[in-house]
Amino acid sequence: MRILTALCIALGLTVGAQAQEKTKITLGYTGVIDYLGAYVAADQGIFEKHGLDVTMQVMPNGGAIPPGLLSESLQIGALTAPSVIQAKAAGIPLKIITGGTVVTKANPNGTVIVRTGVDVKSAKDLEGKRVGTGGIGSYFNVLMQQWLIDNGADPAKVSVIEVPFSQMTDVLRSGQIDAATVGHPYWDRMETEGIGKSFVPFTGEFSDGLLSNIYVVTEDYIAKNPKVPGAFSAAIEEANQLIEAHPDQARESAAKFLKLPADALAALPLSNYRTEVTTEQIKQWNDIMHGQKLIDPDIDPASVLLK
Repeated sequence: MRILTALCIALGLTVGAQAQEKTKITLGYTGVIDYLGAYVAADQGIFEKHGLDVTMQVMPNGGAIPPGLLSESLQIGALTAPSVIQAKAAGIPLKIITGGTVVTKANPNGTVIVRTGVDVKSAKDLEGKRVGTGGIGSYFNVLMQQWLIDNGADPAKVSVIEVPFSQMTDVLRSGQIDAATVGHPYWDRMETEGIGKSFVPFTGEFSDGLLSNIYVVTEDYIAKNPKVPGAFSAAIEEANQLIEAHPDQARESAAKFLKLPADALAALPLSNYRTEVTTEQIKQWNDIMHGQKLIDPDIDPASVLLK
């Protein structure tokens, strides 16, 4: 009887341990507030609650994420919408598993910061200037080019310089660039330190609901791990609810992953966090990028959405 009892206990412990095993994931992201859902889910134990053991890996820029997904050093990537469109057009088999953020006119997530002492009063005034961007073909870069076109300026006459967000403030301060396309918290820091001033929050110049940031995996990863996308999406949705209900608590999580003091984020505007992604939102980006000759041919919007 004692042997049987011991065996049952041992089996129970084994089953319990197996039930508690979490799927290990490395999530690649860039240090911006738009990925707050992931920061909160990682910091507040929400990923674990949904059966995921997530390691957060900050990347120098979004361009480094698709290669990481293909090499399987990353399992999930936090990317901007145009990066996903370009990757898909290039034949990289990415699928969107959940949304991150959208843009509204009332709450834009990016601006052009013009360095103090540089005279810019219109889009045309940016011609001949050096403008820093986090990555060529990135969200800010593509939208900035479209804003220039829409406002009568020639993007080809603007010198675009790729600068990691983590270095953008110092590069602007040193005078190596005349302006920078940035979001929070860099936007706030540059203005607070008197390095520059917001010229135009250009991301808010487009239609409300414009898709900004999303989370993706490769088709191969989905085939091998079919339950992960649903669990990840549910975790982000729960994190978004926490952000809305407890924004100060969410900012504390952001401070850890953005490596900033909590008081520096106290007044930081949060983005518009949404998990839903539609084919209409994907088509809008396809049209913008096709118009700029950044992709050819068009992509099927449904082909990047996880069914």
